[in-house]
Amino acid sequence: MLTLTTLSENSANRKGLLAEHGLSILVEYGKYRLLFDTGQSISCLHNAEKLGINLQDINEIALSHGHFDHTGGLKHILAKGPKKVYTHPDSLLAKYRKLENNEYKPMGLPCAVEELEALGANFIFNRQPVEICPGLLLTGEIPRNVNFEPTASGHVILEGNEYRRDFLLDDQALVIKTSSGTVVLLGCSHSGIINTLNYARVLTNSERIHAVIGGTHLIEANSERLELTINALKAMRIEKIAVSHCTGFKAQMALKQAFGDHFILNNCGHSIHIN
Repeated sequence: MLTLTTLSENSANRKGLLAEHGLSILVEYGKYRLLFDTGQSISCLHNAEKLGINLQDINEIALSHGHFDHTGGLKHILAKGPKKVYTHPDSLLAKYRKLENNEYKPMGLPCAVEELEALGANFIFNRQPVEICPGLLLTGEIPRNVNFEPTASGHVILEGNEYRRDFLLDDQALVIKTSSGTVVLLGCSHSGIINTLNYARVLTNSERIHAVIGGTHLIEANSERLELTINALKAMRIEKIAVSHCTGFKAQMALKQAFGDHFILNNCGHSIHIN
């Protein structure tokens, strides 16, 4: 039995929960508990307490990438107890986004790596796929072969006094095997949602994807890319698509129209149960 509970997201669906730009999803896979991303700041911890979830009980943490809205809650979670943290090594670099006025907006970890390690973070780095527990796989770097899904632009890494382009190679997803089919958990899909799903099918040696859940980063997609994305998703015959965070209103509406009752607007407090 798989249960996915969204603890941090841009919107909330019940009284007392805190909405915050970012994402965090609790994965309960049998007796194993994994926290996938940690939100931007206190929302994950606050909402877990409101929902009666004890984050001391989680086994491990996995990060989809190194942006602040997915890693900012990490220090609050670690304050509850030391944990292994699975992540790509680039996730801990000094990440920025170049703005039109030639200024740079910080996008990476909002606190020092040393502070997180002092709180008990045991970073386990992966560039390649890694099986965290039987049936639960972190993708590592995702091949980018779909021509309508652009490589991230405007993102840079500060090294010394110089900025270099950040291709967001640290972007990865969580692939979960269930009796209903493959479930893919997305952080932000900077590699492209279709690239990510294609790779999930390669890793599982299965064409069947039962559910796609999380951030799709379609907020920046134009109408042509959105149409191509929906056509590709339909061709995969996905039975459940639950979007969050960086999807954007326009894409949410288009996905709802395309998938009807198979579509879920996945926000804080929502739980999805899959056999």
